[in-house]
Amino acid sequence: MDIVIREEELSLTQIGVYASVSFLVVSAVGAALYTTCSKRYRLNWFEKNLLESASEKDEEQQSREALVAGAVGYNVDNLHEGVPRGKLTHNTAGNLSPTSLKSEDADPAFWVPASVTSSTAAVQQQVSNTTEESAPPTPTSPTGSLKSNTLSLCSTTSVPIARSDKHVVLAMHPSRPRVSSMNAKLDHTKIDMTLYRSHAQPKPVCPAAPISELRGNLHICLSYDPVGGLLNVRLLEAQNLQPRQFSGTADPYAKIRLLPDKKNFWQTRIHKKTLNPVFDEHFVFEVTAGVIDKRSVEILLYDFDAYSRHVCIGGTKLHLANLDLSEQLKLWTPLTSASAQDMKVDLGDIMVSLAYLPSAERLMVVLIKARNLRIVDDARNSSDPYVKVTLLGPGGKKLKKRKTGVQRNTVNPVYNEALAFDVGKETLKNCVLEFNVVHDGLLGSSEILGRALVGNSPEVQHDEKIFFEEMFRAKNATAQWVSLQEPANNLSATAKTTTKN
Repeated sequence: MDIVIREEELSLTQIGVYASVSFLVVSAVGAALYTTCSKRYRLNWFEKNLLESASEKDEEQQSREALVAGAVGYNVDNLHEGVPRGKLTHNTAGNLSPTSLKSEDADPAFWVPASVTSSTAAVQQQVSNTTEESAPPTPTSPTGSLKSNTLSLCSTTSVPIARSDKHVVLAMHPSRPRVSSMNAKLDHTKIDMTLYRSHAQPKPVCPAAPISELRGNLHICLSYDPVGGLLNVRLLEAQNLQPRQFSGTADPYAKIRLLPDKKNFWQTRIHKKTLNPVFDEHFVFEVTAGVIDKRSVEILLYDFDAYSRHVCIGGTKLHLANLDLSEQLKLWTPLTSASAQDMKVDLGDIMVSLAYLPSAERLMVVLIKARNLRIVDDARNSSDPYVKVTLLGPGGKKLKKRKTGVQRNTVNPVYNEALAFDVGKETLKNCVLEFNVVHDGLLGSSEILGRALVGNSPEVQHDEKIFFEEMFRAKNATAQWVSLQEPANNLSATAKTTTKN
């Protein structure tokens, strides 16, 4: 069945729409084909790089072939044959001069690199300066020349790379620096000694101590902030410490305090088996600018021993009035033997509150806290302390005993525990309170860290006696820091106790 379209039925608008749609469809198909083909045959950066490298190699090879194609055996003296005067410019020194490349009538078809042109000018200048002192000819040209097999040049670095009937091109190779043999002697005058100078400043050292008392050296950094009233002490390192008698080494740690306050101090961590420990620890003390000249920094180094008393290696004392603290100060100071009082290890303190209730005939002992206790576990740099309180009657008889809970992994425990003892007033006046701070050994025996006595006895120190007597006169509880001492029955500070006690 034939479809007949009549012209009367088609308007110009319809014809325009059909043409536009057809054009858009054909354009879309063409664009799709172009995009597909371009993506399919488009070269990536690696392929483009390969093509560029190949084209550069082809151009380089063609240039090289054009230069070297006619290179055969020749002699510079024979290059003037068949060349009109004025065409070539050369030195009158015979075969000592290469052919000039600056001739205005040079063959335009013969290409000469710009680098060769510049290097040839340098060769001509060198030839003019060495005309009278010319070296003997040196054979450098290949065999096969018709008239001569030698080529004499003034410079040993000029090597012919190409020739034609009218031109010779010489390439100048840069002279290589002379390389000294490993067996040749060095010229000390050519060595820059400033490169080997140490930029470290000399160590400011305090006045030297007698060699017999020297226990090592200590490196310290001090700075003071007058606005904030803070003294910064940075303990850097120690060197050449005195070792133990048998092992030949030590486990040092340091205690730092600001005198005259001997109770508050800082302690570093323990360094195992070394005589040259690097501490690099920073400590801060609060001190006002008005009294800083009356203070002294004391540093004591101890040798840690988990099974016996810690031995004081040595110490140093820095009077701040003699130091300029307007800026940061670094100094080395010798360690000397400490005094008999300093040789004793500070075992710490406990804060105790005592109160007696006459109506109930009850003694209330409150263990508030402890500070600066001795370290037993060097791996954790701490201890597991608890306090055992014993009421001793006349002759040292144990009447009653109590103990606090264990505080784990600390040398400054806080207890706040109250312990009650039912005892008459007259009996209590003749009694002594014994405080034993004990490290709790989980696997068996425990270790006494320190001992303190409070009461009416010749063994009790003066301050503790006054504290005990004040308890009976005061209406309220009184608290005081009590210093720990070595156990009287074992100066090694090691005792076997059980948790059942």
